[in-house]
Amino acid sequence: MKWLPVQRVNLLLSIAILLLIAAPFAWQALNSPSMVRGPDVEGTFQMGFYDLKSQSKEIYDSRLKTTRGTILATIISPNDSRFVLKGTFTPASKRNNKLYFYLTPVYYSKAQQSLMIDSLVDQLMHTTFWMEPLSLGTQPLVVGESGAIFLYPLKK
Repeated sequence: MKWLPVQRVNLLLSIAILLLIAAPFAWQALNSPSMVRGPDVEGTFQMGFYDLKSQSKEIYDSRLKTTRGTILATIISPNDSRFVLKGTFTPASKRNNKLYFYLTPVYYSKAQQSLMIDSLVDQLMHTTFWMEPLSLGTQPLVVGESGAIFLYPLKK
């Protein structure tokens, strides 16, 4: 079957009209407050794990950097230079003022077996977890699902 020139023009005209109708909705969705990100922030903190039964502890230095709504994380052990975890925390959804994230490891290297941080990394890789922004007076805070509380922005 041969297409007539009038039908081609009608098809192009229909596509142009659909694009004109959809453009304002796409623009509004991309510029909605839920999609607008704040300024990029970078900070460091130290976290640790302690096991009462075995009287053992693990300490890790963490460096977080936000970029385009994604949190880039680097966790290293000051006691063992062979332990390195690099990954991204990507926002999955937002419900009830809580931001849900999932972890995508980029690089994970460890020399020892059965570290206490392994269970945390395993949990973060297989579930989404939430963080909730709060404020105490004028000081912004971020509260995590595990009960961790961070000053926001993290001090440089």
